[in-house]
Amino acid sequence: MPKPSPWKTTTATAAELGITARRLRDLRKQGLFKLGKHYRIVSGPYAAKPTYQWHCDWCASALEVPMEKRG
Repeated sequence: MPKPSPWKTTTATAAELGITARRLRDLRKQGLFKLGKHYRIVSGPYAAKPTYQWHCDWCASALEVPMEKRG
């Protein structure tokens, strides 16, 4: 039986992390999450808005780092 993918939708990741989808996107914009590690873009290159998938475990780990040590 294949393993389930660690990559999840914005809604599913936000729910699992206990934050809103908006907060998840804001943290991405602030630079907490890095493209290729914490999230990836799955929409086509001509999409009006990008569609993201998130690696929930790695996002959770990034959120555990105290604010003063994030950089």
